[in-house]
Amino acid sequence: MRAFRLPGRLVSLMLLANILPAAAHDLSGDPAGTNYDRSAKPPTNILVNFSFAAANATNHGAAMATLFQPFAPKVQTHWDDRFFYIESDGMPAHPLMVGITAWQQQVPLPQTYTGNNAWQLPLQPQVAVQPISAKTHFFRGAIAIAVNGVPIFNPIKNDGITDTYLAGELDNYGGHSGRADDYHYHIAPLHLQKYVGSNNPVAFALDGYPIYGLTEPDGAPASGLDEFNGHTTPELGYHYHATKTYPYLNGGFHGVVTERGGQVDPQPRAQPLRPATYPLPGATITGFKAEPDGISYTLTYEIGGEKAMVHYLKNAGAVDFDFTDTSGRTVTRHYATGFHDGGRDENPPPRDRPEGNRPPRDPNRQPWLKVHAKEMDANRDGTLTREEFIAEVNRVFAAYDQNQDGKLTADEYGGPPVRSPMGGYIKQHYRELLDETGVITKASLMKEAMRMFDKSDLNHDGKLTPDETALPPGYKATPPGNPGENPPPR
Repeated sequence: MRAFRLPGRLVSLMLLANILPAAAHDLSGDPAGTNYDRSAKPPTNILVNFSFAAANATNHGAAMATLFQPFAPKVQTHWDDRFFYIESDGMPAHPLMVGITAWQQQVPLPQTYTGNNAWQLPLQPQVAVQPISAKTHFFRGAIAIAVNGVPIFNPIKNDGITDTYLAGELDNYGGHSGRADDYHYHIAPLHLQKYVGSNNPVAFALDGYPIYGLTEPDGAPASGLDEFNGHTTPELGYHYHATKTYPYLNGGFHGVVTERGGQVDPQPRAQPLRPATYPLPGATITGFKAEPDGISYTLTYEIGGEKAMVHYLKNAGAVDFDFTDTSGRTVTRHYATGFHDGGRDENPPPRDRPEGNRPPRDPNRQPWLKVHAKEMDANRDGTLTREEFIAEVNRVFAAYDQNQDGKLTADEYGGPPVRSPMGGYIKQHYRELLDETGVITKASLMKEAMRMFDKSDLNHDGKLTPDETALPPGYKATPPGNPGENPPPR
């Protein structure tokens, strides 16, 4: 690894110094890592005017490091000949979660984005031969990293439809907590301009290109943006911009990235510590506090004007939760290291038959979506697209949702069948789709549907082609049991 040292007062012919007002973040701590001179304190009043166009291969890392410097020592950086690495716990200094009106009951927990699990950016971004749009790709994982070490996900959630900002799922800073209780943004974190200046990037897309604010560094409006919210200027080279409307930040990747499993690969992994949680209807988050002990947190929310809270403590890899509902009743839960997210509820309903009498699994059984893809191919062109599948899920959900209240009760999903493969799937797999209130929501159904689609979409192009849905020669589907066996409860 090639090591660079940043002197106490950065001097570079390619960078223009700018005076930056004092910020709320502590700028006096020593950054860690081999790229820093520990004998010198980082400057508190100098911040560079970043430009890939001006920088050469040797000093890219040094230039990028200055942008993350205001958030040291919580955020640490280092680099080698090819990549720039960012280490953090993913917990920003600003208030978290407040303002969310569509809450999935997830909370922010510190993550270990360090070592081999650190974020990495190419030091020299390469233009992609075939740029990839985030409208149809990258619904999982991050697409960018903010200069405060917080990842940024696609503004469209993993159902491929919902704009998280418009849906009320984001807090006052454009973020929320995900499936692993990992905090991340979904729109450009423009509030970071308070620390890095309006003339510098607030984030980097994972292809390595910087993301600037709403304007150019000189204050001129950003114009001539391409479909990914980017353009090329003589001063900055290619770069992205934030916008107030979709796509909000980079709408895809102008540069080379690898997509695997519906996300940019490689990228750090956030490990869940507890089973999946589901939306809490009517909840609005009103407060979040990191307690003085440094390891516990309190989140407060309201439902219909009644207050409730979640207090939790993370220690030695385990998390203890106290859930206090609007009636004042408190339930305590303990989640230990080593939890495996198998997509099942931690307290599944009892089985219909004794475990010992369970019929043997059919060795010729094929994935459900692979078997039924042709039946849901709306235009009969031999390919099931993500859009066709989403439309089928929405159609079937609406058909079962007799009172159109956005949830399926036992009377609805246990009633007359909807003649569709997805209709049959809901009846056979209803237990896996129930949320904590005992109903099927569109979100819980869509989440499972997108999981199946992404697993079958081997090349992650948003389409299930005949090659991807081909069945073994002579395959014949075997009914799962006698008609009407183990029907949903009425």
